[in-house]
Amino acid sequence: MKQQGLRFLLPYMRPYRRQLLIGVLYAFIGAGAQAFSPTLLGHAVDNLTQGVQPRVLIYYAAGLIGLAATLAVFRYLLRMLTGQIAAGITYRMSADMFHRLLLFDKETREKYGTGDLLSRATSDFIYIWRFYSAGFQMSIHALFLLLIGCSLIALTSPLLALIVMAMLTTSIFIQIRLGRRLEQAFSNVQAQMAKISSFVEEHLG
Repeated sequence: MKQQGLRFLLPYMRPYRRQLLIGVLYAFIGAGAQAFSPTLLGHAVDNLTQGVQPRVLIYYAAGLIGLAATLAVFRYLLRMLTGQIAAGITYRMSADMFHRLLLFDKETREKYGTGDLLSRATSDFIYIWRFYSAGFQMSIHALFLLLIGCSLIALTSPLLALIVMAMLTTSIFIQIRLGRRLEQAFSNVQAQMAKISSFVEEHLG
């Protein structure tokens, strides 16, 4: 599974393709509302310096409130949707894991240790749940926010948009490199947790 990356999750994602597409739509709408808020505020400030009428300011205020409400609603809908997807996928995976454990013979269970298997499975399922419930919705929202925000910045200053893209690309590259190191550390911690679980099961179970 480790060598396959996230491809082993595809069979579990297929029943939720429609929900994932709806989640992408929610993220796009929420990111669009968040990206357009500074633009609308900038127009309001520009008009205010030119002596705009109070009635026009009310329209700007209503627009900002509407964008904030849109962001809040669709972020909430996206959070609830990804939570349902995460719960469904982890439930299906845990059920498959349980049925697979039932097929193991006694020698295999003694070789790897029941505590080791359960510890690794529990840790993996927790992070898979976090990937869908938090990681997916945050990453897709951030991606749309980056694309829409940089497009709006480019309308004013293409150079500034390029600088922002370069800085974010560098940040992503650094995070990927650090992520590989964290993955190694997580594997070591997981192995230690498995040893502790096996020890507790054998001596206190």
